[in-house]
Amino acid sequence: MKRITFVLLVFMPLLAISQRDWSQVEIPVTEIAPGVHRLFVANSVAVVMFHGTDGVLVVDAAYEQSADRLLEEIRKIDSRPITYLINTHLHGDHTGGNVLLGKEAQIIAHPSVKDALSQEQRRGDNIIPPMPEHAIPQIFVDDNMDLEFNGEVIQITHLPGGHTRGDLIVYLPYAGVLVMGDLLFAGYFPFVDVSNGGNPLVFLENVARVLAHFPAETIVVGGHGPVFSMDDLRNWHQQLNNTLEVMKLAKQNGMTAEQMKTARVLKDWEAMGSFFITEDRWIDTLYPFL
Repeated sequence: MKRITFVLLVFMPLLAISQRDWSQVEIPVTEIAPGVHRLFVANSVAVVMFHGTDGVLVVDAAYEQSADRLLEEIRKIDSRPITYLINTHLHGDHTGGNVLLGKEAQIIAHPSVKDALSQEQRRGDNIIPPMPEHAIPQIFVDDNMDLEFNGEVIQITHLPGGHTRGDLIVYLPYAGVLVMGDLLFAGYFPFVDVSNGGNPLVFLENVARVLAHFPAETIVVGGHGPVFSMDDLRNWHQQLNNTLEVMKLAKQNGMTAEQMKTARVLKDWEAMGSFFITEDRWIDTLYPFL
């Protein structure tokens, strides 16, 4: 069977994962619009739930280890089975919960998610078998899709080549909520998975497309970090562009990536490196594309 390298973004050491009591994992729940809740799994990964007359729709599934707790919190809000589960991209901190949630939901994703989850995954020295059939997406979006559900026409859009080749964003027009997955690490340097089709320059272009397309009052939910307003998103995007310009100038002046790290050319954005992607890792991400 074909084997692929798969990035598991769990934002914590593997030993901590194995030792953690996932039955006690914290999942703060916030209603961000009528019928729309954000469930912040392990205070790290955002899951969005939309429920109404037709039933329950969930965007992203977080970790496999937290799926029981996640479903418990979902059931507290609405006890009906999940009708649809949308995966914004392929990473394990957004698709791991498919193993449980997919038993009752139709899973919607870009075809690249099916490709990844259908194959063996290498996580360090471990080889993980393909996900079971019920956990693999069955409905695919490689451009745009309108899904009528709960009185909404939910707009699902593929924005390729930013975080991964298969990023989807999900917009609830009546609720005024946009779910961006990992095209938004709210307040932090983003992870760009170059090995799975990501490109930091395209990432910035895709965020610019969002800023140009959606209303000013839109509530924006990223894969990680706090809920943003469009003004917050605009400021975050500008700060990332500022780091790009600083690094472009440094490279034009002959600095290598290692010299940029030593000189801390991004020290003014130190706080943005406090989550997963540090200043140094953001330099490593951008440098080859300058």
